[in-house]
Amino acid sequence: MILVAGATGELGRAICHRLTQRGGTVYGMVRPTSAPEAVAELEAIGVRPVEADLAEPESLREACSGCDTVVSGMTAMGRPAESIDAVDRDGHLALVAAAAEEGVERFVYVSYSGAIGKDDPLTLAKRAVERTLKHSGMSWTVLRPSYFMESWLAPALGFDLAAGRVRIYGDGRAPISWVARDDVADFAAAAVDSEEARNATLEIGGPEALAPLEVVALCAALTGRELAIEHVAAADLEDRVKRGASPQERSLAALMLAYARGNAVPMEDVAERFGLELTPLRAWLERRLRAGA
Repeated sequence: MILVAGATGELGRAICHRLTQRGGTVYGMVRPTSAPEAVAELEAIGVRPVEADLAEPESLREACSGCDTVVSGMTAMGRPAESIDAVDRDGHLALVAAAAEEGVERFVYVSYSGAIGKDDPLTLAKRAVERTLKHSGMSWTVLRPSYFMESWLAPALGFDLAAGRVRIYGDGRAPISWVARDDVADFAAAAVDSEEARNATLEIGGPEALAPLEVVALCAALTGRELAIEHVAAADLEDRVKRGASPQERSLAALMLAYARGNAVPMEDVAERFGLELTPLRAWLERRLRAGA
């Protein structure tokens, strides 16, 4: 039996889809406040919802009870009402402890690239969870994906193709291995029973590393229109990391700063070892444009 924590999130749902397709029992950890439609979607694909609260260790132990594996990529980022300390640090540490106490054999943790951040709140939280997991007594896998296409090439972070405007962090010349969310979900599902992933930290990117300006040029070619580019200077981002008004703001600035510096991840060998075909950025963009994004 497998427990997916954060099952109602976009990555969590994608992981659940892959695990249920493989067969076996999949539980989805949800909160009492989770949207009923999100829970219903999980039930429709065969996931059994189980309620738990990160602040209540007993509920986490109950959720983990009887499970062989826990998969988690929960985060407070993008949810202003939630706390990085409460979710990404303390919540995950409590979940790791509960899983170990209940005899869970393997824990798959979706973190983020080792090239991102240093002493911002989110990076400190994620690295603390990674360290604790490695000494938990369980078999573990840490997945460290690069920049998600769905997040960083979307209007919420200033990459608005429909409006003809894109925001780039830094000078836009440093290559990034943009990765599709579905590919990360594939790795997470594969890591559940992969010997290759046992007690391993895996950096994950897409099949190619493209500089943001190259992505803009590709978008212009696909849409047949020039895009207005707004640059955010690295020096400005460094200041935001230090002086941001909240932990989320400082952490997001750290992510933007690492983007400005680039994050190329060699993936040929990793993808081959896991038997996975990675999504090229061009193909992802073409699908998005067909969908009218």
